[in-house]
Amino acid sequence: MSRRLVNASPLIFLAKLGRLELLRLGAQEVLVPSGVLEEVRAKPDVGAELIERYLGTWLKVCHLTRREVLRFLPDLGEGEKEVIAQALQEDIVSIALDDLDARRVARRMGLEPIGTVGLLLAARKRSMLPSLKQELEHLKALGFWVSDSLYSLALQEAGEE
Repeated sequence: MSRRLVNASPLIFLAKLGRLELLRLGAQEVLVPSGVLEEVRAKPDVGAELIERYLGTWLKVCHLTRREVLRFLPDLGEGEKEVIAQALQEDIVSIALDDLDARRVARRMGLEPIGTVGLLLAARKRSMLPSLKQELEHLKALGFWVSDSLYSLALQEAGEE
C-alpha cells in the first residue's frame, strides 16, 4: 500500500480549498503525525472540521516512537521535523511539505517531498481541476504565500501561461 505523510500547511490549505482528497494522489493512505494534528486542532475552523471528518478513513494519525531522530534534524519547525522523522521510521518516501528548507532536507535524506502547489499542479495535469490559476488565486486569498517564480512555473507547467 502506498502511503504519504503530511505536514500542517498542505493539510490545512487543501482542506480550506475543499481539495483535501488531492493528498491521495499517488497514495492510498495519508498519515498525519500526532504533533501535526495537535497544531491543526489548535486553530479550529472549517478546514480543521473537514480534516476531523476524514480521520480514521484514508487519513490516519500516526505516532513517532523514535523521537531521538528529531535531535539529528536541522533547525526546522516541529511539524516538519516530525514528518521527516516519521517518514524515516515508517519507511515512507512520499511526504507533503510546503517549507522550502524542510523539502531540501527531506530530499537529502532520500525522501520525495511535494507541496500544496505541486499537488494542485498534479491534479490539473490529470484534468481533475478546470484551472490551476483559479486554484492558486483562491489559495493566495486564503493566506497561502507562493513566490512569483513558483506561481509562474506552475502555470507554465500546467499550460496556462
